[in-house]
Amino acid sequence: MNPLKTIWLKVGQGFTRICLLPQAIANLSKQRQQRMVLNDLEVERLDRIRNPEKYRGK
Repeated sequence: MNPLKTIWLKVGQGFTRICLLPQAIANLSKQRQQRMVLNDLEVERLDRIRNPEKYRGK
């Protein structure tokens, strides 16, 4: 392939990645938040299994 064409393709790919960077950061932040919520729910579930007397009235 022509070296100049290869360079332009790489520049285009780099530009595309730079443009998508804010969206990627937002997605990572959202995934982290969802993971934290699921971890909290899992901790509560395990606590209910280990200590059922704490949750008798709920």
